[in-house]
Amino acid sequence: MLVVEDTTQDERFATSPLVTGEPHVRFYAGAPLVLRPGIHLGSLCIIDRVPRALLPEQQEQLRDLAQVVVGQLRLSQADRTSRERADRLRESEANYRLLTENSTDVIVRADLDGRLRYVSPAIGRLLGYGSHDLLGTHLDALVHPDEASGYARLLAQIETGQISEVVAQQRYRRRDGSFVWVEVSFSRTQDAATGGPNGYVAVIRDFSKRKALENEMARAARHDPLTGLPNRLHFREQLDQEIARAKRTGTAFALHCLDLDRFKLVNDTLGHQAGDQLLKVVAQRIRSVLRTEDTVARLGGDEFVIIQTGCTRAEDAGRLAERVIAAMLPPVDLGGYPAGVGVSIGIALAPRDGLEADGLYAHADQALYRAKAEGRCTFRFWTEGVLTAIPHPHRAAPGGGLRPPTGYAGSAARGRPAAGHAGEQQRLREAARSGRAAALPECGRPPGHGDRRYRLLPRSVLG
Repeated sequence: MLVVEDTTQDERFATSPLVTGEPHVRFYAGAPLVLRPGIHLGSLCIIDRVPRALLPEQQEQLRDLAQVVVGQLRLSQADRTSRERADRLRESEANYRLLTENSTDVIVRADLDGRLRYVSPAIGRLLGYGSHDLLGTHLDALVHPDEASGYARLLAQIETGQISEVVAQQRYRRRDGSFVWVEVSFSRTQDAATGGPNGYVAVIRDFSKRKALENEMARAARHDPLTGLPNRLHFREQLDQEIARAKRTGTAFALHCLDLDRFKLVNDTLGHQAGDQLLKVVAQRIRSVLRTEDTVARLGGDEFVIIQTGCTRAEDAGRLAERVIAAMLPPVDLGGYPAGVGVSIGIALAPRDGLEADGLYAHADQALYRAKAEGRCTFRFWTEGVLTAIPHPHRAAPGGGLRPPTGYAGSAARGRPAAGHAGEQQRLREAARSGRAAALPECGRPPGHGDRRYRLLPRSVLG
C-alpha cells in the first residue's frame, strides 16, 4: 500500500505532470494488483485534488477492494482460458470426426474386455453393418473361428499391459455371412488419471486383395504354370511330409514316376504349342483318376510323379497305374489332328523300398526305366538288384541336379540312343515329302520288326 497525503511535498510526485498540471493530483493512495507471483498488473488507486489523510481502516478497505478486483480478473482470465480450451476441444473433435467418418479404414474404440464404444462409418463398406449396430458388442463375435483363440490371447496381452501395439491379420464375418481378410492395428490406451490401460483403439483395413495376391504368388512359386499341377518344389514338400507321416504313424504310400511315350516325336512334328496342349490334357486325365488325397506333380518336360497315400498293397498301386495308362489311350485332338501318347510308370513302395526321399525317387525312376525298356505303356515295380546291369539314364532327383548323359535325347528317348529317335523322325519326314503314309508306333512295342500296329498321320502333320 502506498499513501501520499500531499503530492507537492513528496519528491517522487512533485514534478509529475499529473501534479503540476491537470488533473492537479494532490492526494494518492494505491493498493497493488498481483494476479499471481511475478505478474503485477498495476495498482488500484484513489486520488484527490486536495491533500488528505487516509485512516488505517480506510487503507484496509482499499486493500480488500484490490483483492476483489484481482479475484475478478482471475475469474475473467479463467473464463477466457476455458472458452479457448473449449474452442480448441471442439475444433479437435470436429477434425477427429472428419477424419474417422471419412477414412476408408474402420476405426474402433473398445474397453479392455473388447466391448465396442465407438465404430466409424467405414464399417458399412467393409462388413455391411451400421456404426450403431455394433456398439456394446464384442469384436470376437466377428472373428473367424480359426483365429478366435489367437484373438483372445492378443486381447489378454493388451489387458495385462504385456503389449501396447500390435498388427494382426484376421478374417471378419460380413453381415451376409461371408468372411473377409483384414489387417488390424491395435494400440492400447491409458487412463489419464491412473496411467493404467483402459482399452484399445483398432484401425481395421481391408486386406483381401493383398492376401489374394500373396496366396497367388505362393501358389505360382509351387505350381507348374502350364498345367496348374504342383511343381518340383511342391512335390518335394509333399514327399517329405508323407515320409514324416510314415515314420510317425507307420502308414504306407506309393511313389509313381511317369514318363510319356513318344511325346518328343509328337512335339517335334506338330510343334511346341501342340505339345503344350497335349501336356495340359495329360495333366487333366491323370487328375481324373486320382483321389483328392493323392498328389500329382509335373517335374518338367513330360515327367510327372504321383504320391498315392495310404497304399498298403502293391496291388493297389498297380491298379492306379493301370487307370493312368488307360486314361492316356484316347487320342487327343491337336488342331484337327488326332495324336496319341502312352505313359510308362515306375513304382516304389514306402516303407518297403525305403523312407529317404532321394533314394525312394531313384528307385521309382529305375522301375520307370525298366518299364520303358520292356515295351512302354506299362508299369513296373522297383525290385532290388534287378537293374544292376542296366545303365541308368541319370534323371534328375526331386531336389534337382543330374541331367541325362551323352547319348540320350531326353525322357522321350529313354533306353534308346538319340540317333535312333532322330533317324525315326527323319524317316517320317521323308515319307511325308514323298507322299507316302507316315506311321507313328503305338504303345506296347518298339517300332520295326514286322510290327503292324501303326497309327497313320496325315502328311500335313509332318510338315
